[in-house]
Amino acid sequence: MAKFKYIEWLLEFLLSSSGFLFEWDEGNIEKSEKKHGVSTTIVESAFEDINILALGEQYQPKCEEDRYGILAKTFTSEVLFVCFTIREGKIRPISARLANKKERSIYDE
Repeated sequence: MAKFKYIEWLLEFLLSSSGFLFEWDEGNIEKSEKKHGVSTTIVESAFEDINILALGEQYQPKCEEDRYGILAKTFTSEVLFVCFTIREGKIRPISARLANKKERSIYDE
């Protein structure tokens, strides 16, 4: 399981935007939808949650580019865990799934 370290600027970035541009890799679109039943529309709606919880930057396992994690509620009221990167100011989701019990508890606190 990936581990994250909190970084303050990430929450500020997520809360200061009045709308994000998204960039999707074809493989990740299919992976999230087939494996986890989460559509791109649902994932994108998580970034509109005013109570979004920025987990921070992934430090384990190491990745070639910076990856970030959030917990957020979608327009369907489900809490998602989303791992993403930022490329040229665009959000590029890597994976998204329904939050597990522990993650939902963290989000609710």
